[in-house]
Amino acid sequence: MVTITAHNTGYTIAKSAVTKASKRLSAAGYFTDIYCMDRRFRLVITNDKQLPYEYAIHFIPSVDGDETHLEVFLKNDQKRYFVDDFSEPELIEDIINHYQHYNSSEF
Repeated sequence: MVTITAHNTGYTIAKSAVTKASKRLSAAGYFTDIYCMDRRFRLVITNDKQLPYEYAIHFIPSVDGDETHLEVFLKNDQKRYFVDDFSEPELIEDIINHYQHYNSSEF
């Protein structure tokens, strides 16, 4: 796994990807909110299901503090995975693809 050595680099990639994904989803008619707190970005998408969809990117410092890992948490699916080696376009597509998959599934 490749780690992002500069916190600012990971922060910039995550912020930009979440913002651009939110704009694409908004243009498609979805209502989105972005929250930034506690070392994470949360993209919340309102839909016609019981709960809004939440895609969160957490900044996790390494034990020695020299590196920062980016971990995605999909609240609705209760999944976690690292995206340290994702580029901004890959992260945008990951956000869009996960929401499209979630939105097409039934409860």
